[in-house]
Amino acid sequence: GFDLVDIEELRLEYSVEEFDNLFLCQFVDDSQSSFPLSLIHPCMVDSWEVWKDFMPYALKPFGDGEVWIGYDPAESEDGDTASCVVVAPPQGPRGKFRILEKHQWRGKDFEAQDAEIRKLYRKYRVTEIAIDKRGVGAAVFQLVKKWFPLVRGIDYSPGIKGQMVLKAKNVFANRRIEFDAGWKDLAAALLSIHPKLTKGQQQITYVARRSAETGHGDLAWALLHAIFCEPMDATDGAGVQKSKVEINR
Repeated sequence: GFDLVDIEELRLEYSVEEFDNLFLCQFVDDSQSSFPLSLIHPCMVDSWEVWKDFMPYALKPFGDGEVWIGYDPAESEDGDTASCVVVAPPQGPRGKFRILEKHQWRGKDFEAQDAEIRKLYRKYRVTEIAIDKRGVGAAVFQLVKKWFPLVRGIDYSPGIKGQMVLKAKNVFANRRIEFDAGWKDLAAALLSIHPKLTKGQQQITYVARRSAETGHGDLAWALLHAIFCEPMDATDGAGVQKSKVEINR
Protein backbone atom coordinates (compact mmCIF):
# COMPACT_ATOMS: atom_id res chain seq x y z
CA GLY A 1 0.00 0.00 0.00
CA PHE A 2 3.05 2.31 0.13
CA ASP A 3 2.61 4.59 -2.91
CA LEU A 4 5.00 7.49 -2.18
CA VAL A 5 7.72 6.24 -4.55
CA ASP A 6 7.76 4.96 -8.12
CA ILE A 7 9.48 1.55 -8.13
CA GLU A 8 10.20 1.68 -11.87
CA GLU A 9 11.83 5.07 -11.47
CA LEU A 10 14.03 3.65 -8.71
CA ARG A 11 15.03 0.77 -11.00
CA LEU A 12 16.17 3.31 -13.59
CA GLU A 13 18.02 5.37 -11.01
CA TYR A 14 20.04 2.48 -9.49
CA SER A 15 22.03 -0.36 -10.97
CA VAL A 16 20.64 -3.91 -10.57
CA GLU A 17 23.05 -4.78 -7.75
CA GLU A 18 22.46 -1.49 -5.94
CA PHE A 19 18.65 -1.77 -6.22
CA ASP A 20 18.70 -5.32 -4.86
CA ASN A 21 20.96 -4.25 -1.99
CA LEU A 22 19.04 -1.12 -1.01
CA PHE A 23 15.45 -2.25 -1.52
CA LEU A 24 15.29 -6.06 -1.72
CA CYS A 25 17.58 -6.94 1.23
CA GLN A 26 19.94 -8.85 -1.06
CA PHE A 27 23.44 -8.12 0.19
CA VAL A 28 26.17 -7.24 -2.28
CA ASP A 29 28.92 -9.83 -2.67
CA ASP A 30 31.96 -7.92 -1.43
CA SER A 31 34.46 -10.78 -1.71
CA GLN A 32 36.30 -9.01 -4.57
CA SER A 33 35.77 -5.46 -3.33
CA SER A 34 38.65 -3.19 -2.37
CA PHE A 35 36.34 -1.79 0.31
CA PRO A 36 34.51 -4.77 1.86
CA LEU A 37 31.68 -4.17 4.29
CA SER A 38 33.90 -5.19 7.21
CA LEU A 39 36.13 -2.20 6.38
CA ILE A 40 33.31 0.29 5.84
CA HIS A 41 30.82 -0.60 8.57
CA PRO A 42 32.91 0.50 11.60
CA CYS A 43 33.12 3.98 10.08
CA MET A 44 29.34 4.44 9.81
CA VAL A 45 27.90 6.53 12.66
CA ASP A 46 24.74 8.32 13.74
CA SER A 47 25.91 11.77 12.67
CA TRP A 48 23.06 13.54 14.49
CA GLU A 49 24.31 12.14 17.77
CA VAL A 50 28.07 12.21 17.21
CA TRP A 51 28.75 15.47 15.32
CA LYS A 52 27.76 18.25 17.70
CA ASP A 53 29.51 20.97 15.66
CA PHE A 54 27.62 20.28 12.41
CA MET A 55 24.15 21.74 11.82
CA PRO A 56 23.04 20.63 8.34
CA TYR A 57 20.09 23.03 8.04
CA ALA A 58 21.95 26.17 9.14
CA LEU A 59 23.09 28.83 6.66
CA LYS A 60 26.67 27.99 7.66
CA PRO A 61 26.34 24.32 8.65
CA PHE A 62 29.96 23.94 9.76
CA GLY A 63 30.60 27.50 10.90
CA ASP A 64 34.19 28.53 10.14
CA GLY A 65 35.33 24.92 9.97
CA GLU A 66 37.52 23.88 7.06
CA VAL A 67 36.10 21.55 4.39
CA TRP A 68 37.35 19.85 1.22
CA ILE A 69 35.24 19.09 -1.85
CA GLY A 70 35.71 15.97 -3.97
CA TYR A 71 33.99 15.98 -7.36
CA ASP A 72 33.46 13.30 -9.99
CA PRO A 73 31.92 15.02 -13.03
CA ALA A 74 29.35 13.55 -15.36
CA GLU A 75 31.08 11.67 -18.17
CA SER A 76 28.65 13.23 -20.64
CA GLU A 77 25.95 15.88 -20.56
CA ASP A 78 23.28 13.46 -21.79
CA GLY A 79 21.61 12.37 -18.56
CA ASP A 80 24.78 11.17 -16.86
CA THR A 81 25.24 11.63 -13.11
CA ALA A 82 27.83 13.87 -11.45
CA SER A 83 28.78 13.19 -7.83
CA CYS A 84 30.09 15.48 -5.12
CA VAL A 85 31.07 15.09 -1.46
CA VAL A 86 31.88 17.70 1.17
CA VAL A 87 34.42 16.43 3.69
CA ALA A 88 35.68 17.93 6.93
CA PRO A 89 39.42 17.09 7.00
CA PRO A 90 41.27 15.76 10.04
CA GLN A 91 42.40 18.19 12.69
CA GLY A 92 45.88 16.87 13.39
CA PRO A 93 47.88 13.83 12.19
CA ARG A 94 45.56 11.23 13.75
CA GLY A 95 42.30 13.09 13.27
CA LYS A 96 39.27 11.85 11.34
CA PHE A 97 37.64 12.79 8.06
CA ARG A 98 33.90 13.44 8.30
CA ILE A 99 31.69 13.32 5.21
CA LEU A 100 29.23 16.16 5.77
CA GLU A 101 27.29 16.21 2.49
CA LYS A 102 26.90 14.15 -0.67
CA HIS A 103 25.17 15.08 -3.90
CA GLN A 104 24.40 13.53 -7.26
CA TRP A 105 23.26 15.73 -10.15
CA ARG A 106 21.81 14.37 -13.37
CA GLY A 107 21.69 15.96 -16.82
CA LYS A 108 23.66 19.14 -16.00
CA ASP A 109 26.12 20.66 -18.47
CA PHE A 110 29.57 21.81 -17.38
CA GLU A 111 28.38 25.34 -16.50
CA ALA A 112 25.57 23.99 -14.31
CA GLN A 113 28.00 21.62 -12.59
CA ASP A 114 30.33 24.54 -11.89
CA ALA A 115 27.38 26.49 -10.44
CA GLU A 116 26.53 23.65 -8.04
CA ILE A 117 30.12 23.50 -6.74
CA ARG A 118 30.13 27.27 -6.30
CA LYS A 119 26.97 27.05 -4.15
CA LEU A 120 28.83 24.72 -1.78
CA TYR A 121 31.83 27.04 -1.80
CA ARG A 122 29.64 29.90 -0.58
CA LYS A 123 28.15 27.67 2.12
CA TYR A 124 31.43 26.46 3.64
CA ARG A 125 35.03 27.57 4.17
CA VAL A 126 36.52 25.49 1.37
CA THR A 127 40.29 25.03 1.28
CA GLU A 128 40.60 22.14 -1.20
CA ILE A 129 38.69 21.09 -4.32
CA ALA A 130 39.71 17.99 -6.30
CA ILE A 131 38.16 17.20 -9.71
CA ASP A 132 38.64 14.42 -12.25
CA LYS A 133 39.84 16.29 -15.36
CA ARG A 134 38.70 13.78 -17.97
CA GLY A 135 35.92 14.49 -20.48
CA VAL A 136 33.39 17.03 -19.23
CA GLY A 137 35.53 17.32 -16.11
CA ALA A 138 38.14 19.30 -18.08
CA ALA A 139 35.58 22.04 -18.75
CA VAL A 140 34.31 21.99 -15.15
CA PHE A 141 37.91 22.21 -13.91
CA GLN A 142 38.64 25.27 -16.06
CA LEU A 143 35.54 27.10 -14.79
CA VAL A 144 36.23 26.27 -11.14
CA LYS A 145 39.85 27.38 -11.54
CA LYS A 146 38.68 30.91 -12.41
CA TRP A 147 37.22 31.45 -8.94
CA PHE A 148 39.25 28.89 -6.97
CA PRO A 149 42.80 28.93 -8.42
CA LEU A 150 44.07 26.21 -6.07
CA VAL A 151 41.69 23.52 -7.44
CA ARG A 152 43.41 20.16 -7.94
CA GLY A 153 42.92 18.45 -11.29
CA ILE A 154 43.27 14.67 -11.20
CA ASP A 155 44.55 12.98 -14.37
CA TYR A 156 43.47 9.35 -14.09
CA SER A 157 45.97 6.58 -14.74
CA PRO A 158 46.37 3.09 -13.24
CA GLY A 159 49.07 4.46 -10.97
CA ILE A 160 47.03 7.41 -9.69
CA LYS A 161 43.92 5.27 -9.17
CA GLY A 162 46.04 2.77 -7.25
CA GLN A 163 47.39 5.51 -4.98
CA MET A 164 43.90 6.87 -4.33
CA VAL A 165 42.55 3.45 -3.41
CA LEU A 166 45.53 2.64 -1.16
CA LYS A 167 45.21 5.99 0.61
CA ALA A 168 41.47 5.54 1.18
CA LYS A 169 41.88 1.94 2.35
CA ASN A 170 44.46 3.11 4.91
CA VAL A 171 42.07 5.81 6.13
CA PHE A 172 39.19 3.32 6.52
CA ALA A 173 41.38 0.61 8.07
CA ASN A 174 42.55 3.04 10.75
CA ARG A 175 38.98 4.27 11.27
CA ARG A 176 40.00 7.81 10.41
CA ILE A 177 36.75 8.56 8.63
CA GLU A 178 33.06 8.77 9.54
CA PHE A 179 29.85 9.09 7.56
CA ASP A 180 26.18 8.71 8.40
CA ALA A 181 24.97 5.13 8.74
CA GLY A 182 21.90 5.95 6.63
CA TRP A 183 23.98 6.62 3.52
CA LYS A 184 23.61 3.18 2.00
CA ASP A 185 24.26 4.52 -1.50
CA LEU A 186 27.75 5.69 -0.53
CA ALA A 187 28.49 2.35 1.11
CA ALA A 188 27.28 0.52 -2.01
CA ALA A 189 29.45 2.74 -4.21
CA LEU A 190 32.54 1.91 -2.14
CA LEU A 191 31.68 -1.80 -2.25
CA SER A 192 31.57 -1.63 -6.04
CA ILE A 193 35.25 -0.69 -6.43
CA HIS A 194 37.50 -3.64 -7.23
CA PRO A 195 40.88 -4.35 -8.89
CA LYS A 196 41.11 -5.32 -12.54
CA LEU A 197 43.90 -5.91 -15.02
CA THR A 198 44.31 -3.29 -17.75
CA LYS A 199 43.63 -4.27 -21.36
CA GLY A 200 47.30 -5.02 -21.90
CA GLN A 201 47.27 -7.33 -18.85
CA GLN A 202 50.37 -5.52 -17.59
CA GLN A 203 49.00 -3.35 -14.77
CA ILE A 204 46.34 -3.49 -12.09
CA THR A 205 43.80 -0.70 -12.15
CA TYR A 206 40.61 -0.13 -10.19
CA VAL A 207 37.11 0.01 -11.61
CA ALA A 208 33.54 0.07 -10.31
CA ARG A 209 30.52 -1.90 -11.44
CA ARG A 210 28.54 0.67 -13.37
CA SER A 211 25.07 1.07 -14.81
CA ALA A 212 24.26 3.14 -17.87
CA GLU A 213 21.78 5.11 -15.78
CA THR A 214 23.95 6.25 -12.87
CA GLY A 215 27.62 5.59 -13.47
CA HIS A 216 27.72 3.34 -10.41
CA GLY A 217 30.55 4.10 -8.01
CA ASP A 218 30.84 7.82 -8.75
CA LEU A 219 30.10 8.85 -5.16
CA ALA A 220 32.99 6.67 -4.03
CA TRP A 221 35.38 8.21 -6.58
CA ALA A 222 34.33 11.71 -5.48
CA LEU A 223 35.18 10.72 -1.90
CA LEU A 224 38.55 9.27 -2.95
CA HIS A 225 39.37 12.55 -4.72
CA ALA A 226 38.78 14.48 -1.48
CA ILE A 227 40.78 12.06 0.69
CA PHE A 228 43.66 12.19 -1.80
CA CYS A 229 44.20 15.87 -0.90
CA GLU A 230 45.83 14.61 2.30
CA PRO A 231 49.49 13.54 1.87
CA MET A 232 50.16 9.81 1.98
CA ASP A 233 52.35 10.22 5.09
CA ALA A 234 50.07 12.65 6.94
CA THR A 235 49.50 10.38 9.92
CA ASP A 236 53.14 10.57 11.05
CA GLY A 237 52.94 14.35 11.24
CA ALA A 238 56.00 14.82 9.05
CA GLY A 239 55.99 17.79 6.78
CA VAL A 240 52.39 18.69 7.48
CA GLN A 241 51.86 22.42 7.19
CA LYS A 242 48.61 24.18 7.92
CA SER A 243 47.76 27.41 6.14
CA LYS A 244 44.67 29.45 5.50
CA VAL A 245 43.67 30.69 2.07
CA GLU A 246 41.14 33.48 1.65
CA ILE A 247 39.58 33.92 -1.79
CA ASN A 248 37.09 36.67 -2.56
CA ARG A 249 33.74 35.15 -3.44
